[in-house]
Amino acid sequence: MWVILAISILAVGWGWKNSRYLLPLLILSLPLEISKTWFPHLLILDKLGEFVGVIDFGRILTLAVIAYLIYKLLRSRRADQYFGNARDHLAECFRSPLFIVLGSYIIWGACSLIWSMDRLQTLVGVARLGLLWLLGAAVYSLVKRKDGRLTVPVAFAVVSSSLAVIGVYELFSKHFIWLSDIYQPISRINATFIDANIYARFLLIGCLATAILMLNATKEGKLMGTLALVFQIVALIGTGSRTGLVDLIIVALGLAVLVRRREVILPVLGTLAVAGISILVNYGLRMRVLELTNFWAASTERKYLVTSGFQMFKQHPIAGIGLGGFPHTMLTTYASLVQNGVINSHTALLTTAAELGIIGLGILTVFFIYLYGRLPRVRSALRFSNQQFLDTKQYYWEIFAVLAITAIFISAQGEGRFLEDPYLWILIGYLTAVRNVEEVS
Repeated sequence: MWVILAISILAVGWGWKNSRYLLPLLILSLPLEISKTWFPHLLILDKLGEFVGVIDFGRILTLAVIAYLIYKLLRSRRADQYFGNARDHLAECFRSPLFIVLGSYIIWGACSLIWSMDRLQTLVGVARLGLLWLLGAAVYSLVKRKDGRLTVPVAFAVVSSSLAVIGVYELFSKHFIWLSDIYQPISRINATFIDANIYARFLLIGCLATAILMLNATKEGKLMGTLALVFQIVALIGTGSRTGLVDLIIVALGLAVLVRRREVILPVLGTLAVAGISILVNYGLRMRVLELTNFWAASTERKYLVTSGFQMFKQHPIAGIGLGGFPHTMLTTYASLVQNGVINSHTALLTTAAELGIIGLGILTVFFIYLYGRLPRVRSALRFSNQQFLDTKQYYWEIFAVLAITAIFISAQGEGRFLEDPYLWILIGYLTAVRNVEEVS
């Protein structure tokens, strides 16, 4: 295990010397949750919170990208060929509405330390979100280099397609590469992920990236993209994720509305048809989807978590119980309700309401106002550019990022992990760079 860790550190050093590959390596490493079995578990760090001591490729590369940004901030005075001027880029992040709003969320979480039900977890939560904010800034700086806007969607499309092939193999062969004792009996696939629902989330981001790349692809590229989409959608359906299917339908319709082209409308209709047929012919999946009509039946664990979360919000409506305080409160105030040791709400909005109150929800509302506020203008500019035969790629990149963030948010209402999801911060950094058209150019 320690040998693998040492080799990984050497690989990080290579990535530092070849910074153009840092983003693809990061996007490749995050889905490899199976790699936690390849590294030593630092049990002493688990005192700070569950899974804090876990080491995997995703965490190693996340810290490597953040460390590279800090190194450039401290050492570089001139812009290099691939990273640019890190200090200017960080200053631009401090002026970016999305980074400002999310930074305000972190600051409010830090303020909640004063009244938090679990001060240790509040500190850990603030530290985690602070590191992710820096990850977003590092991604922003990396994307600013030449061709950086293409790197992120290509990496998501390629990695998602590769993992989809693994998922389809598991689906039809019934041979699992990991956690077969959990997923084989319930006929769901997980590939390299711990949670099949998070696997579905990543596949959906990959579907969006693939669809966007196909818009400016050659005939051969569109053929390859279509094949990749087929594998991705089949794998997504194989995860048995109800939120993933709902997410797929919403995002597909959103893409069709924002990009009114035959190349988009037809695949969207095909996607919806495949999803519908799969639900009809797969009894287990059909039952899981039908359970969505009865919220409490959809998850026997969800009822006590939701009612407890609402009680926390009612008792502390303005400021909440403190960032990271939900699990502790479940183990103390609501201990008699806990079933099977499940103490996390798995619903991002409910967690925010309970932990940070109305102010926390208000900050998230402002975030979404800035996220979606430009879409009408983007849609109009895209229509005009198509009519005048102008370059439309920058608008497609923005639509991809906005819809991918939307997919993460919808998924987080069933599985949690919204602001805690590294994919979100990669997309925030990417979207900010794409929107800053003059600087990127």
